[in-house]
Amino acid sequence: MAHQPHTARENTTTDDGMHDCARGDHCAARKTVVAGGERIIIPAQTYRTHCETCQDRIHDVLEDLPARYRDLNAALGHKARTDAVRVSGGGSTRPVPINLGVEALLRQADEVLLSWHERVADRAGLTPITARYGTPAVTARACTTLAGHVTALLALDAADMARSMDLARAEYLPADAYGWVHPAGEWIHYNTALGGEHAGVEILNLHHRTLKLLGHAPQHHDLITACWECGERKLRRHDGSAGLADHVECLRCREQYLAGRLRSLMVEEDQAQQRRVERERRRSDPSRVILAGTREGTGGRS
Repeated sequence: MAHQPHTARENTTTDDGMHDCARGDHCAARKTVVAGGERIIIPAQTYRTHCETCQDRIHDVLEDLPARYRDLNAALGHKARTDAVRVSGGGSTRPVPINLGVEALLRQADEVLLSWHERVADRAGLTPITARYGTPAVTARACTTLAGHVTALLALDAADMARSMDLARAEYLPADAYGWVHPAGEWIHYNTALGGEHAGVEILNLHHRTLKLLGHAPQHHDLITACWECGERKLRRHDGSAGLADHVECLRCREQYLAGRLRSLMVEEDQAQQRRVERERRRSDPSRVILAGTREGTGGRS
């Protein structure tokens, strides 16, 4: 089966008010259909900004982020990477190796998580965070609150929020953004309208970037079961810790297995693995040695 090109699908709203999950093609409960020789990805339909599966994914990421934030802080105490910049404290003090990539990501984590906490706390009538920002304890508190109120988080209406960006990435500024450029520091401080649909994307992207910077390579797993569509043994289950929804994809025809199809496929894979183990066990069984000049199953008779 030849590889089908992927066709982007415009967001749609049904007559009863349901619409595509805000994650679009990356929706954890998406479906793939082939029409006219083209592969079309259809996100799950939902009344909210995110489908239930994606909302669960965001909740899990919020529970994991405090540990990753601590890991980033610990990384600042390690020897700088070869691509890091050595920054001197001035005077007669020794230069302190600082990984600016880690520092920048820590600042962005504070910016994203604490600003969303502020909005959720205001809406839910919770106590705002007044402690000094930039500590693992404060970040953990923000993540715990957001995870416990993830439905409220993803239902927030759009409102102006402050964000920062490297000057080199200015072309990616939102169309409605306004703010200030800081040429000396090569960064931009801007305001833009953000709501619940953006919250989910920002949090998932933050988690993915954190794992990548910490060197957590995704542990994808190749299956021995053949693809139901093309018949090739090219199925790969993608590691959810890499920021991807749990799914299997055929590396040849790009067929994707999610939700119920994924569960059925993994049952078949488990059965195939058990059969493989049984075959290996029989091959290695010392009582199953076949004498030279005999045929198996004849009891030594020629």
